[in-house]
Amino acid sequence: MKDQQPLVIALITIACATLITAISNLFGFIPEFVIAQEKMIALPAIAISSGVLIASITYLRDKTYQATDRKRKSDEIYLKLARDSFDEVYELLKDKNNDRISWVRASRLLLQTLALKNDIKTPDILKAFIIAEERLRTELYRSLSVKSSRHSNRQPLPPQFFYGIEDWETENSLDEAAIKASDKIKAHRVVIDNNIPESNLKPLSKKTVIAIYDFLKFPEDYDDPLSEVNDWTDNWEDTHGLDQGAKRYVAHISENYVVNGKLHKRG
Repeated sequence: MKDQQPLVIALITIACATLITAISNLFGFIPEFVIAQEKMIALPAIAISSGVLIASITYLRDKTYQATDRKRKSDEIYLKLARDSFDEVYELLKDKNNDRISWVRASRLLLQTLALKNDIKTPDILKAFIIAEERLRTELYRSLSVKSSRHSNRQPLPPQFFYGIEDWETENSLDEAAIKASDKIKAHRVVIDNNIPESNLKPLSKKTVIAIYDFLKFPEDYDDPLSEVNDWTDNWEDTHGLDQGAKRYVAHISENYVVNGKLHKRG
């Protein structure tokens, strides 16, 4: 069925014109030569025009509501699909595996899912999509970093990891990692009874690594809600209850800083 909106707009225009003309006719806003019979004819014209106008406006209102409702339902489907896909990306990478196929699948699925964001127009659903992005970014940060006995905070994966070798945690040489990851050339006799073994590619594809790590970076246009948080202005000595330790910490770090193991006063 073709869109009837242009026809409805035309009817509204005609109804408005007829209504204005009929009212002008009824109340004498036209030249004096208009006879009384014509003024009486204006009454049904006003009623009919008003009815057409109300019906047309109601139709357009309902049509707009239906279009908005359809778009919202479509956006809800996109959001559910995105959440499920983000969960699958995390499942593929959560165990710190450096399997080439898993990384290819995860990166492709991630890029396809991020593209759905451009199709979501409902504001609150778009916010929910962004929150789902944030959750995956946090989860992948934990998965793609390591705890070290020499450092208190989490550290990046070593470059040996991305060559796909099993002993990436103990191999110190990147050159040796590359050699271990290379597939040795083997000759195979081509016979009908046996398949020729597939080559065993271990190094992760460059594009998959770039896609995942580009996602881990915060967008340049990221609207950080923490920027809206106001500093505490009350005196920490007057605080009691659950936040007193937090307020003492904030007061102390606001007044002091440490360089090379020495405490200094700010300002």
